[in-house]
Amino acid sequence: MLVKRILMVTPFLVLGVLVQSLMWVPTYQEQTKGNPRRLTQYITGSIGDASLLNPILAADSSSVELAGLIFEGLLDRDEELRFRGRLATHWEITEEAYFRVHRPPQTMVGAAGEELLEWLREKLEGWPQVLKVELVAREPHSVKVNLPEQPRGPAVDVRVSPPPDVRITLKEVDQDFFQKLEPILGEGYFESFRPEQYCDFPDGVDPRIRVQVAREILPAVAHNPVILFHLREGVLFHDGVPVTSRDVLFTYEAIMDPSNLSPRVSDFEPVLKVETPDDTTVRVVYKRLYSPALGTWSMGILPEHMLNREALAAEARSRGMDPAGFGMRQSNFNRNPVGCGPFRFNQWKTDQFVSLTRFEQYWEGAPNYEEYIFRVVPDLVTQEMEFYAGTLDSYAVQPHQVERLQHDPRFQACSGISFGYTYIGYNLRREPFNDVRVRKALGMAIDVEKILDYVLHGQAERITGPFPKQTDYYDPGIQPLPYDPEGALRILEEAGWRKDASGRLSKDGRPMRFTL
Repeated sequence: MLVKRILMVTPFLVLGVLVQSLMWVPTYQEQTKGNPRRLTQYITGSIGDASLLNPILAADSSSVELAGLIFEGLLDRDEELRFRGRLATHWEITEEAYFRVHRPPQTMVGAAGEELLEWLREKLEGWPQVLKVELVAREPHSVKVNLPEQPRGPAVDVRVSPPPDVRITLKEVDQDFFQKLEPILGEGYFESFRPEQYCDFPDGVDPRIRVQVAREILPAVAHNPVILFHLREGVLFHDGVPVTSRDVLFTYEAIMDPSNLSPRVSDFEPVLKVETPDDTTVRVVYKRLYSPALGTWSMGILPEHMLNREALAAEARSRGMDPAGFGMRQSNFNRNPVGCGPFRFNQWKTDQFVSLTRFEQYWEGAPNYEEYIFRVVPDLVTQEMEFYAGTLDSYAVQPHQVERLQHDPRFQACSGISFGYTYIGYNLRREPFNDVRVRKALGMAIDVEKILDYVLHGQAERITGPFPKQTDYYDPGIQPLPYDPEGALRILEEAGWRKDASGRLSKDGRPMRFTL
């Protein structure tokens, strides 16, 4: 009988304790009464901890978020997604367009060289985008290349004796410039350039390979966009050292250093060179046309004086390690960073929190919050409960929660289209994705509208094309693929994929099977 009474009473006692504990949780308003400093803190939560706080090495979202507060780039985007200066006050974008002078133009009577230069200047005199026309002599040199037939074999030496170039400086980048220039030089002038005549290959290299490699070494034309950044004066790193163009150059070189294994290499591989004429000027020259070029310089700038070879060697010796094998990835800097952003690093307790404090000497003025606390809360339900209790200041609600929470008077709802999108990316080098018909059919077999309605609860919009919807480059005229399973099957049949006896799609005995 006693056991029965205990079993009957216990659930009510537990329920009472839970209700009472709810009353004990202080609201945000109650927290600020007992702790006024809470008003000067911003606390956010994440399901995962950061791995390292170095902008050129960070690859996870937590590390990138925190590095974005500690470090500053040359520019970023404003609330309307327009570029604005940060460490750079302003910039100019021009182009240096080159072509090889391999023979006189068909339309010119006379020799090449200076005569060609004067003739071309006269022809381009009325072109408003042309700033300068110059003749550039090229010195003979050797290039090490891997032949296409032996991509992993030893590199071979190719002796190159290039003809002179004409360099035309343009006010702005013009991807069609050479098409406009060709009628002046004569039809087929650029196509008639034979780079293999200027390249001396080792004996035994196939003539077709010589032509292919020579075209890569000596292209007939080259677009070299140029960005000239003007840096803001008086900007300080958190240790009081001024930010200069040397730090920008160092950051670029650190990204491209293979020993650092930076995930940002692809963003900066198109850069031909970075020059620093003075402490407040950075000149970036690109190898080719590269539309994302300007945006890549939102990358946080590193302090050269803390991470150069001498500084890393000194750190290695102080830790009893071999300087020869010690690099940026081994440095304590990654857990005790020094940047020039609005917040400076304060404390990091692994899997618990990262604390940042505002930088009083920040060039744009100190932030409103004195402290930014990044808490690790792995469970989304716990994050939600902590948000209700006021121990987190923001919460990224799940799609199914939006309708309920956006009408709750306790909270401010902030909603907008994210600067990105979710997509399925197919490896076009692999079958069956190397067939455009298969890719189109797979797209037609997915009911995107139902995903928007029932999975994302209306908290998403459909997108077409490779650009985010808010950018100037997005084309709203491109229509999405229709949901048409029957049409998808017909297209797959045209591509050779047919249903077998079991009802599964197959081609040449291979089933249609892949893993996302």
